[in-house]
Amino acid sequence: MENSTTHLRRAAIGYLVAGMGFIAFGFPFWFLNAVDKTPKGKFTPPFFFVVDDPMSALASNWIQLVSAVGLAVGAYSLWQAGEPTGFGKRRSLLFVQMAGGISYIVATWILLPFAPIGAFLNGFGMILVGYASIKANVWTGWKPYTPLIVGLFPFLFMFPLVILTGARPAAIIGLWGFAWILLSLAAWQRSKEISSVKFA
Repeated sequence: MENSTTHLRRAAIGYLVAGMGFIAFGFPFWFLNAVDKTPKGKFTPPFFFVVDDPMSALASNWIQLVSAVGLAVGAYSLWQAGEPTGFGKRRSLLFVQMAGGISYIVATWILLPFAPIGAFLNGFGMILVGYASIKANVWTGWKPYTPLIVGLFPFLFMFPLVILTGARPAAIIGLWGFAWILLSLAAWQRSKEISSVKFA
């Protein structure tokens, strides 16, 4: 039980870091009239866009990199805790979201196709986890619905705008951070529930 508490708290911290990173990414577009710019790089067959200067990309995109690590750590920690899916076959659904976090990490240097793949895998993976969460009934109250909220966000708000405009909606991507923070709160609240049962 102590391990589950530790894993859940680590997941909460990972998702909090990720959520704050998304918000930090969106802030300049919300309040500073920032313009989204494609980094300097070149297309490599068949469909890779590789940045020209890896160190410069790391320096300018470190917030996105930290967010991506937070996503991967959060998914791995939930997998270790067996929550909110339970320890059965549904637990393996978290591998989809782990792959999304890893894709975002790689996207720091190879923007295409890993950035859109990361967004898709994180969203789709959390839809799967959300469905499993509701079925497993491990989390109670409002908490089991938080993975579903996270997963649906890009499909409802981000991807339609990409299709309509042909460009990534940077300001909307930043708003995704609030959904990740909500998931962080759910994981942290669940860890407190487990702790209270242990010491009751």
